Amino acid sequence: MKHTVKLCSLIILTNVSIASCHAVNFTYKGGPRIKTDDGNFEIGLNGRGHFDVHSLYPDQANPGYPALGSQFLHGDDRDGFNWRRTYATITGRIYGVNFKFEDDFAINTTTGFPHSLREAWIATGLGTGQLTIGQFKPYRGLEEITSSNEITLMERPSTSSTGIYSGRQFLTGIGYRGMVKDNLGFGIHVMSLSHFGLPFAGINYGGRAVWLPIDKAGHILHLGLSASRDTTSKDSLSAGVVDVYGGRQGITQSLGIAGTSLNAPSHNSQSTFAAETAYSFGPLTLQGEYAVTRLDNTHQTAGNSRDSTIHAFYVQASWFVTGETAVYRKDRGAFGKPQPNGRWGAVEFAGRYDLAENSNQSLTANPCRTGTSKCQIQVVTLGVNWYPYTNIRFMLNYYLTDAVFGNTGLDTPMRTDHFSVLSFRTQVSF
Repeated sequence: MKHTVKLCSLIILTNVSIASCHAVNFTYKGGPRIKTDDGNFEIGLNGRGHFDVHSLYPDQANPGYPALGSQFLHGDDRDGFNWRRTYATITGRIYGVNFKFEDDFAINTTTGFPHSLREAWIATGLGTGQLTIGQFKPYRGLEEITSSNEITLMERPSTSSTGIYSGRQFLTGIGYRGMVKDNLGFGIHVMSLSHFGLPFAGINYGGRAVWLPIDKAGHILHLGLSASRDTTSKDSLSAGVVDVYGGRQGITQSLGIAGTSLNAPSHNSQSTFAAETAYSFGPLTLQGEYAVTRLDNTHQTAGNSRDSTIHAFYVQASWFVTGETAVYRKDRGAFGKPQPNGRWGAVEFAGRYDLAENSNQSLTANPCRTGTSKCQIQVVTLGVNWYPYTNIRFMLNYYLTDAVFGNTGLDTPMRTDHFSVLSFRTQVSF
């Protein structure tokens, strides 16, 4: 839908009247938008709502050891409904300067503005790329950079802000990203470890590079590398790995936090290196990521501060049984979702295996604060998505999780938490 009108302005200067008229287009394609014919002004409104329902099946307490994890849950403690996201987004451009402001009203009810801001930035073209200043996502892994409207399963894996970048999905700073060639992209950033509304403290810097050895319509091979370093201060967000298993209403388990060792210095760092790959051919998409992250001064052994190394990876597959092909978005180096082919929409099946582990956890070293010999989280997620229309999606996910904590000494039983969750999402966007 598109309409064109004339906007006229009258300016009176020293008894001389100058009248000017500009054609303005009103469109509605994925949301209302206003744009002048000369392209110097554009503004649009978008939104999204993610409404979730959960049914939790906690593990039964084991008489061999005290209850842990989901074994503390009783009845319908976390069952039921919750608004996961309610975004209102304003985007636009004024004379070559792009901008975006996005607020999550679902989180606004608990933390308030401006903490509820997701993205708030201005950007302009510079050379072959785009320079961005404000609050946005650092340029990290494949699943992390994918929009929440387009992730294949309801939750992100442990290689994202759900795990190794816990609590640091949106940061404030400056970034530059672009394409060296049509199949080679990059992004670099320097940011504060803070959100709007918090002191500007701590520092994060890093970058991501993406290469497409195969770049054809309906046939993509994606390879990527990323690296980042987060150095905290007393006023910044903490650097650590806090994995969540069992979906949004699941269990939070720390795998280590930098600087929590006794007598640790005031500044501590997390260094992360990650590799990613994806292959999309027709209706089938395969992808995986592996990340290794080092946390400074997470624990003590023999009276000395020690560091931790956490390994995280996932493998994932999805298949459109109705024949659609996932869309690849070169501007962000990530996948999106297609236009449904048939009158009944698109149907997608998906599955993922995800693992995260602190390899330094033992009976003498305790960075996870569990007092056990092991600290490992495994999650198998099975899902089906139905897209009756491009802007509507229904998601059904089933999580099978195992939190493995080992034992507390010789001849003591292995401590595990077997936790399963069934979740359903209604997603609407425009």
